[in-house]
Amino acid sequence: MGIVSGPVPPRCLIIAADWCNILAGVSLVISFAIIASTYTFKWILPTDKNWHFAMQVTMTAEGVLWALAAGMLTRVQIIMNNAALAVGQTIICFGGIFFAISGLYDGVPGKVISLPYVLAPSPSVQDCAQGEEWTAPVSASFADACPYYGITCFMVATAMGLKGVWPLPKNRIVSPFWAVACFFIGAWTIGVISLWGPTLLDGAVVYEEMENPKVEMYSQKTFAWAWTHVFQVIGAAFLTAGGVIFAIMDGVLGCGGPSDNGIEDSDYDEDSCASA
Repeated sequence: MGIVSGPVPPRCLIIAADWCNILAGVSLVISFAIIASTYTFKWILPTDKNWHFAMQVTMTAEGVLWALAAGMLTRVQIIMNNAALAVGQTIICFGGIFFAISGLYDGVPGKVISLPYVLAPSPSVQDCAQGEEWTAPVSASFADACPYYGITCFMVATAMGLKGVWPLPKNRIVSPFWAVACFFIGAWTIGVISLWGPTLLDGAVVYEEMENPKVEMYSQKTFAWAWTHVFQVIGAAFLTAGGVIFAIMDGVLGCGGPSDNGIEDSDYDEDSCASA
């Protein structure tokens, strides 16, 4: 979180936010590890409903946890009169909400095969010839596109954060600079390599031009580049590391401490959680 001197934030918000950040990162690592084990290394069958359920639960959980953490940290930054960081945390909060929606509604970002499906998701039911079944065309839904919205929020917020901490010392791993840098590396690794890169490189391809979209979509880079799932795990690990570093600085993990950020334990408002 990276506390600096100023108005006193409730200690409980700091603790809760740090733990939410850590648990969100761990949940994302688990979710991406299941996906990589299924589609990259072929260790898990795609038809295994138990593993799929575990992936969906952890993906939803990480979104909810990051939204909660960012919401609490937004409150902390408002208390400390830090508008820039409050804006950054608000952006991350929206990112977490988008991730949670994708997990809850089982979104498949691979279906976003080109930019038009990011900008205008959600298929519409088309007319069919008499005697045929009514079916919706293969397309990308809002839940499928939500990871793009979520990761973009994270990319923007972490870029803003990295700019803010760039002048700070870089000689210690447990420091505000490296905590924010880990978040930046994690968000941009996932965003560029695993989501936006494959989608943009597919060009302007659309499902309507495919003879058999239910089959041909798997030849698009968003599906065919299964190796990108490994970078998702790596990116999630960096996001988790950023949360752990902040928690250490805040004294939440029993090492380091709030004094590392310029605030002693006694400087926190222990009694203001109910009014926070």
